[in-house]
Amino acid sequence: MLRLTLLTAVIALVGSLAQAHAAEPLPPAKGEVLLKVTGELEVTNAPGRAEFDRAMLEALGRKSLTATFVISGKTHRFEGVPLRAVLERVGGKGARIRASAWNDYEVDIPWDDLKYDPLIAMSADGQVLTLRDKGPLWIVYPRDDYSALRDDLHDSRWVWQLNRLHIARP
Repeated sequence: MLRLTLLTAVIALVGSLAQAHAAEPLPPAKGEVLLKVTGELEVTNAPGRAEFDRAMLEALGRKSLTATFVISGKTHRFEGVPLRAVLERVGGKGARIRASAWNDYEVDIPWDDLKYDPLIAMSADGQVLTLRDKGPLWIVYPRDDYSALRDDLHDSRWVWQLNRLHIARP
């Protein structure tokens, strides 16, 4: 019983810290803005949007995953920040995320996809991504870990040269 009470208290504390973090002001980007987030968000640092430079994204916590890029058939180790971390930082609430790239490619990512923990990759195989090699940001999914992600629909959500996210309700 004590363990259950302690676990409940820890979960409540983590939840309140996550909410408090989202409510903290977002400082202005000091470097080149790599990502703009608009839509249903609580925290901004520019008129109607949140802007992130590389350092701001990295401060959200780096993660890595290994996945096969379906177009090349090659497996890569991607490093970056979880998409969920960005959405939590801006207090995003919605049903879907519209991800857009420099070439105006757009795709909707359902909120439910966050259960797979997609990554906003900033490097692959130890090399910083640039516009030339699908960067500087690239949404990648852990497709090798979940058979449900190995289809054309989820492959279309691997947005390379990502530069915008728009959080929307249904």
